[in-house]
Amino acid sequence: MKIKRSKNGSTLVEVLISFAILSSTGVLVVGYLFQNPISNKAWINNYGQELSKIILLTTPMASDTVVIHTDASGNHWETVVKVLKDQEESCFEATSIRRKIDTTRTLHYCKYGAFK
Repeated sequence: MKIKRSKNGSTLVEVLISFAILSSTGVLVVGYLFQNPISNKAWINNYGQELSKIILLTTPMASDTVVIHTDASGNHWETVVKVLKDQEESCFEATSIRRKIDTTRTLHYCKYGAFK
């Protein structure tokens, strides 16, 4: 005697696979729409430190300076550079500030020897 099976409906494996695909897609979409403030702060700190580093290493400064920069997102950054001079030493401190609210860590850079 032959058993007739209907071809209508779906198997449990198909349902589980489709549920896994939909849930992973949902997690990605929710993660993109609702960004975590901690990861945003990490991005701000990283961008600010890199900006301070670039300004310290590439821009020659003789006195205290404020360098203004606008990033690709339209955020305004101010990098405050303080210059401390001794007889044979020049030290620079750079702090990047985003929108006058978010402050990153201060980077220090010193040069030894006679400079013009």
